[in-house]
Amino acid sequence: MSFLAIARWQQWAAGSPIRQALLLVGCLALLLGLAYSVHLRALFIEIEQGAEQSQLLRIEQAEKAAGAQALAAHEAQLAVAYRSLDEARWRLAAGGELADLLEGIANQGQSSGVLVEQVELLAEILHDQHIEQSMQLQLQGTYPALLAFVHGLAYLPRLMTLQDFSLLPTQAGLRLQVHLSAYRSRLTSAVSGLSGPESEPVPPVPEVSRSPFEPSFLMQHRQYLETLPLDRFEMIGSLARGSARFALLQVAGVVHRLQLGDRLGRDQGQVVGIEEQQIEVAEQVFVVGKGWVERHRTLHLKQPAGAG
Repeated sequence: MSFLAIARWQQWAAGSPIRQALLLVGCLALLLGLAYSVHLRALFIEIEQGAEQSQLLRIEQAEKAAGAQALAAHEAQLAVAYRSLDEARWRLAAGGELADLLEGIANQGQSSGVLVEQVELLAEILHDQHIEQSMQLQLQGTYPALLAFVHGLAYLPRLMTLQDFSLLPTQAGLRLQVHLSAYRSRLTSAVSGLSGPESEPVPPVPEVSRSPFEPSFLMQHRQYLETLPLDRFEMIGSLARGSARFALLQVAGVVHRLQLGDRLGRDQGQVVGIEEQQIEVAEQVFVVGKGWVERHRTLHLKQPAGAG
């Protein structure tokens, strides 16, 4: 601002008290505005810093909450592991002598209906903290009885494992050969004060409908239909369920329900078409000079007596 402009301002301000008052008020407003601007900027900066700190605190709190949940889950798993360890240590100490082990196996076989044919004792294996007693068992019984025997061994006081299963069919049922390893602690004084697990009833044995050596009912049914010539089958009806259709065929007085893809007849027949009044079967027949050839045959719906 030039000297002339300053002189004009002084002249204008000196002309009237009102002008002087206005000039003073303007200067005060300018000073207050500058002070407010500086203070407001510092306040905005402080607010932004507070917001950032609050966000960091929320993230830290969420991480701590997740860590607390993970720690609780870990503590629960650790408690279960400790209980399992205490139970295993108790079972190592509660095994008793060899006679007790053999008596437990014999009692389990008797309660399960299994005949213990042979027990072959193997040499003991000494480990740092425990002794492993191995033996080879040969058992005989039905499949459900053998399953109940193996299931019951897991709930005996003695800690043991089973491996190398061999299952063979016999005239009286099945013969099971299995390698059993029983364990007992070498530090009985260190676990003598442990209390055993709470007595719980042995859970029921899983239901078994058949031996693995017996074919299923569905397999028996399929094999039976593949042993009969196609000419012996009569179509007596059909069923529709949505877009699927089933054929009702009768043979030897028994009605069978078949669907697309089912096997039928001696010549590797397979159902390839089902309609309301007929069924189409594709067979594989050997023709001299041509080899195996696919042949289609149709079975029509049997008409009731006196019809047409």
